[in-house]
Amino acid sequence: LPASKEEGILIKKRYAVFNEDGTLAELKGFEIKRRGELKLIKVFQAEVFDKFLHGSTLEECYAAVASVANRWLDLLDNQGIDISDSELLGFISESSTMSKSLVDYGEQKSCAVTTAKRLAEFLGDSMVKDKGLHCQYIVAREPQGTPVSERAVPVAIFETDAEVAKFYLRKWCKVSTEANIRFILDWSYYKQRLSSAIQKIITIPAAMQKISNPVPRVLHPDWLHKKVREKDDRFRQRKLRDMFSPLNKDMGMHNLNGTGDIEDLLTSDKGLRKTTASHGFNIGKENHPNGSPSAKASLGHCKNQQKSVIRSNEPLRDDSADEIVDRSTDYQGWLEARKRKWKYVREQKKRRRLGAAASSEGPSNNLFSARNVSQLHGNSRNRSTFFQKQELSLFRSHWQIIQLAPSTLPGRFFAWVVAEGIMFKIPINVPRVFYLNSKAPITDEFPGRRVKKILPHGKPSFNLIEVVTSEEQFRAEGRKLAAHLAEPDVEGIYETKIPLELNAILQIGCVCKVDKSAKKRNIQDGWDLAELQMKTTAEFSYLEQTVSFFYLYHSVSEGRAVYVMYFPTSLRVHAVVINPFRNKELSPVFLEKQFRDACQTPDPLHENLTFQVDYHTSMDAGSKYVQRMLLEYRQQHPGPVIGIIECPKLQAIRESVRALDDFPCVTIPCNARDNNYQALGWQATAGRTSMQRCAASTQWFNERISLARYAHVPLGNFELDWLLFTADVFFSRALHDQQQVLWISDDGIPDLGGTYEGDICFADEVIQPALTYPGAYRRISVELKIHHLAVNSLLKSSQVDEMEGGSIGNFENDIPPGPNATETDYNDASLCLPAFQVLKQLIQRCISDAVSSGNVFADAILQHLYRWLCSPRSRLHDPALHRLLHNVMKKVFALFLAEFRKLGANVIFANFSKIIIDTGKVDLPSARAYCDSLLKTLQTRDLFEWIELEPLHYWHSLLFMDQYNYGGIQAKTQNVTSADSSDGDDDIDIVSSWNIAEYLPKATQDHFVLIVSEFLYVPWKYMKEQVACRAAMRDDTSCTPSITIMAAENLEGQVVDYLRGQ
Repeated sequence: LPASKEEGILIKKRYAVFNEDGTLAELKGFEIKRRGELKLIKVFQAEVFDKFLHGSTLEECYAAVASVANRWLDLLDNQGIDISDSELLGFISESSTMSKSLVDYGEQKSCAVTTAKRLAEFLGDSMVKDKGLHCQYIVAREPQGTPVSERAVPVAIFETDAEVAKFYLRKWCKVSTEANIRFILDWSYYKQRLSSAIQKIITIPAAMQKISNPVPRVLHPDWLHKKVREKDDRFRQRKLRDMFSPLNKDMGMHNLNGTGDIEDLLTSDKGLRKTTASHGFNIGKENHPNGSPSAKASLGHCKNQQKSVIRSNEPLRDDSADEIVDRSTDYQGWLEARKRKWKYVREQKKRRRLGAAASSEGPSNNLFSARNVSQLHGNSRNRSTFFQKQELSLFRSHWQIIQLAPSTLPGRFFAWVVAEGIMFKIPINVPRVFYLNSKAPITDEFPGRRVKKILPHGKPSFNLIEVVTSEEQFRAEGRKLAAHLAEPDVEGIYETKIPLELNAILQIGCVCKVDKSAKKRNIQDGWDLAELQMKTTAEFSYLEQTVSFFYLYHSVSEGRAVYVMYFPTSLRVHAVVINPFRNKELSPVFLEKQFRDACQTPDPLHENLTFQVDYHTSMDAGSKYVQRMLLEYRQQHPGPVIGIIECPKLQAIRESVRALDDFPCVTIPCNARDNNYQALGWQATAGRTSMQRCAASTQWFNERISLARYAHVPLGNFELDWLLFTADVFFSRALHDQQQVLWISDDGIPDLGGTYEGDICFADEVIQPALTYPGAYRRISVELKIHHLAVNSLLKSSQVDEMEGGSIGNFENDIPPGPNATETDYNDASLCLPAFQVLKQLIQRCISDAVSSGNVFADAILQHLYRWLCSPRSRLHDPALHRLLHNVMKKVFALFLAEFRKLGANVIFANFSKIIIDTGKVDLPSARAYCDSLLKTLQTRDLFEWIELEPLHYWHSLLFMDQYNYGGIQAKTQNVTSADSSDGDDDIDIVSSWNIAEYLPKATQDHFVLIVSEFLYVPWKYMKEQVACRAAMRDDTSCTPSITIMAAENLEGQVVDYLRGQ
């Protein structure tokens, strides 16, 4: 019974033998007979073997077997809530006996070695010095990212004193919270171990016996789907052994003496003919007696076919079946009888096929020719099979969802789907799913099922009911729902604000497949969301083959407008200008030149593009012309086509051009400046802009397809800010995977069951740290831009927590000032820790995608992580989660600045986005070398692994008051990066950014800026001249060409004296 988990690999002999009375007679090769094996696997196997004797059919047998697997999976899913800690330890602990002493193992790594080392830590080295040590251990989930062998924890630690166990568990697992057994266990590891046993004993054998997966929570390996498809493929090539059976040995020796044609093998009781040449000659003579048999056969065939249609209702008789002619004595007679038999069978099949068609025409149409009958049959068959093929393609192939478009009915969407190269518009019913948390005991009156999920902000889950209803009923009974929320027994109602479109995207993504249990139906009957299963883009392709598209650009301003249609498939660009004043300024030649200038890379296909311009005086006439163009294009290209639209108001253009309803439409965000036409020469400007947009449409379309594959979101369902939307989708799916209830809302206020906590007006207010050290810095300073501080803080939160020995949810310094602000109003950030951990795992996956595969979209999400957390436009915006990450960022930021000071850097200004430091150097090459060395040293620190520092500006002299008031002599970028820097007046910029000047009288503002600039420039010019003089006076053979510290201090003193004199 057990199968290998890998394709094409056999495992050693394993079997279970039962007696007739149902008792187990023999068992070989299973884990149940191994010492030290996981007891969870042993108990599971002990229970599961007997279940294979249950049931009267194969399906019932596997259903009984699956019940055992589901029970043990439930134990792991609910983290053993129904059993005690001692029982849980017994189930999940493993044991191993060390054949050698611990010293003999050296640097080897295994769970037993790690257990022995940790036993020595709290029991002493004397306990592990001898061989034969019995190591019993469990596998912890922390520290994450380390091998399993380094996460083994001895079971004996749970039998010691509580304080000792707490100390060592925190040390080994590197956690600072309460380290109980259920918290530190790696539940995913044990679930994977149990799933492996379930695969080998239950799910893989069931699939090979063509039984649907009896344990859906344990997924099939990828190779198994291919194996099952090969077994079910009715078009696969058959083997010879499927068509022939072995011949009896005695019969074979008897037939060897009279070998004849292969047809003679069917009549083994008659004996084989030896005169094969005569046989072939007689057949040829019979078939062609006069040289023209085909015409006679054709005429007879037509007559017989005509008679068969007329007499289709008559009973069928087989006269030739009664004819028995001995082939050995009268071969010609036998052959004639067989021909009559074959002809009769052929006519009988035709009558069955054509009987329904002939009877529907009535008795008046009796004179059918053979050609008319065959044509009638072909047309009716083609019409019926055309729709059957379409429906079958939806069942047997995966759906590539282009767009989910809302309809006029609540809860119903139209899905634009591509399946097997055909595009469909399929209705999909999306239900409303919400959760009711009730303190009252569950009765039959509750309209849903009880589930176990984690509520947001640490809300207690009493009796959480999942309610699934239609959107129409949900809207109709909105008042009843509000009344339920007011009841004292109802703690809250969750996930009532999730848009149905987003809910569908989260469940099926952009690639899905019809569930095998779904019933067949017409395309327009509609599908329920539960009948569709999401598939990954790695398992099934998404728009890998080139999909046709057209681009429609529209801009409008005060009765003037431009439509541009770009058809890459037919190589046409058609411009429609709406101009009430009849002046024509655009020409095809002008558009072609602008298009080619806008193309970044030359494309051979663009050489064959044709351009056309049409003028109309009214918007209505222009819209009708665009309508005719799209209908013409639809007739010429019946395959899958996607519309890319860039316009200021999508709904308005849909109402004026109704042909767009026949296409899935993907919108490009419109630039508002495109609709601001100038009074004169507006046509040339609008034409140039439209050609630039057309040239960029292909690249935008290909990039959006790549984004849809990565985000697993339909191409046409991205929102305006795709970064926030993609992050919301990723985070929502991750929370769902961890059984957490979402707090999605549209107003930036998290949905916490219908209740609001604290003062929501200032919930997002945090104190942004900024360190300022005002002064005049005459040596070279450098401004460094900080990248990925939020990402680094999120990933290193556990390390920061361990260093400080406190909780990352502590907010003693983050309470906003105010008369009503209390600490209890803002301590809810610590309740977001479950969501914080999920976010941390999500960002780890994004980093893996960005680093390993170079995914640009994952990198963009990392760059905009903090903006996403702060933005109220995010559907999963949670001020408490924002404050929690902000608190970690402050701690990392403080450690980062401390590291700067350790390395000798003098900080002038620092905040979350940039740092300005004084290098202490007087020339650019030395300052640049110092900066590079500083950055390389910081990159070696593990705590700041993901922080990137980018030098933005170098300042020869900087007068700094605060981030809004500063001025300086800035080196130009090309001068900084060049090998030799001359530091001439042409290579510098004097920057003045003084906000305090705005409060001076207008007449004195320029004078103020001039004086401050001279205060910067004159000393720098003097210092530059002194450096040049010293370089000229210094001997060329000097071994210290650079300026020493003492010389630099003397030079700075001279500059100060010179400045005082000025």
